[in-house]
Amino acid sequence: MTAYCWFVRGERHAAMARVSIESVRKADPGSKCIVVADDDVNIAAPIHQMPGGMPIMLANLEAQFRAMLLYPDEDIVFLDTDTLVLEPIVPADATLTITWRDHVRTEDGAKVEGIASEMPYNYGVLIARKCSLAIDAIIWMRERIRKMHPRLQAWYGNQLALFELAGPRPESGIRIDKRRIPWTLTQYGNEIEIAKVPCETWNYTPSRVGEPLEGKKVLHFKGHARALMESYAKRLGLVWYQEAA
Repeated sequence: MTAYCWFVRGERHAAMARVSIESVRKADPGSKCIVVADDDVNIAAPIHQMPGGMPIMLANLEAQFRAMLLYPDEDIVFLDTDTLVLEPIVPADATLTITWRDHVRTEDGAKVEGIASEMPYNYGVLIARKCSLAIDAIIWMRERIRKMHPRLQAWYGNQLALFELAGPRPESGIRIDKRRIPWTLTQYGNEIEIAKVPCETWNYTPSRVGEPLEGKKVLHFKGHARALMESYAKRLGLVWYQEAA
């Protein structure tokens, strides 16, 4: 069985998580939904509390680590709270499945690369298989963030750590790369397989209301697209919570 997991901090993200969880239950009935939170939130799913006070990027990886220990017999799809799942997520045959991008938006039909050059993987959708190597990879990213500048611990740190772990993005389509977890500069880190799948399918950000959704697996309303989440949630027949606005 595949489980879906969200890290939640604050009522706004709790409200979005409720909608995201409802989308999973509609798209993948019978699946397990897990929430890890570092403050008091009200969500109709098992909530596992962890200590508060950590920078948000570090807390996110700590939550993922704890979820994997709590549910060692599940493949886990880690989702940001501002996502809507359209169909069941089936993990690739790899230790981790991550989503790559070569642009952050389009202008007049042309791709604008933007921060995708420095952060070619978006952390809003990440799938970990039920194995010790996946836990090893999550711990490495957590510890990499722990050593970052406080500014990066507050934002973008997880995507930078993922890039360091995963290496270059594909030119197109899906690719599975073998990578060693770089605990040291030697060759002794454990080797893992990382499936790199396109954001255009697995982690798609709409730019306007009413876009066609055929072939999309997960919608991610990050950045300026956040205002579109309500429209798409209602389009999918989901309950929208005012606190999420």
